[in-house]
Amino acid sequence: MNREPDFSGNPGEQKRGISIASILGLSVFLGLITGAGAGVSLILPVTLISALILYFNRDKIAASGAPEKDARKSAKAAQGTYVWPEHGQFACTISTAPYQKTIEQLVQENGIDFENTATAQSRILKAHLLPDDSNPYDSDMVRVCINGRTIGYFDHQPARSFLDQLEEKGLSGQVTICNAMITQSVDADGEKIRYGVKLDIAI
Repeated sequence: MNREPDFSGNPGEQKRGISIASILGLSVFLGLITGAGAGVSLILPVTLISALILYFNRDKIAASGAPEKDARKSAKAAQGTYVWPEHGQFACTISTAPYQKTIEQLVQENGIDFENTATAQSRILKAHLLPDDSNPYDSDMVRVCINGRTIGYFDHQPARSFLDQLEEKGLSGQVTICNAMITQSVDADGEKIRYGVKLDIAI
């Protein structure tokens, strides 16, 4: 299987902790607050005790501040993301009607010129394919995202076939990546532009 390289683990990364300067600053602050309320004689003892407690627990305190979602993201990234082989056929068309504005933004951001065949390669972007069972009426759904934005969904039958392929590869429920090509068409009256997206996967 083709998988993107895993950069989630960094052996040389320093252990997360609170700096000594931060510990001293916070300890002095706590000592002054205590001294103002309970007496000047308590400033030094409270400062020393606070510094010792913070110093010996600095790693635990820093770790508790890391968002839980970062931990989930790292765990998922460690598994690697499957990249579908490139066939160059772009035979899979998805439903994009509700996402015309989003696709138009992608066209503008990537400088895509449909009239210039020399820049055809710019129409090919990386798409993330996300199995989506959030719909109570249809659990066989696959959402397609480019640059973190939803740009369409698989039709029902292609979605079912795609999910079967994922299951055969042992990738059920996982996000995968493939090449996507943005297309453009114009209505018969020549006034309204419609955008489409074709995926380079065999279904």
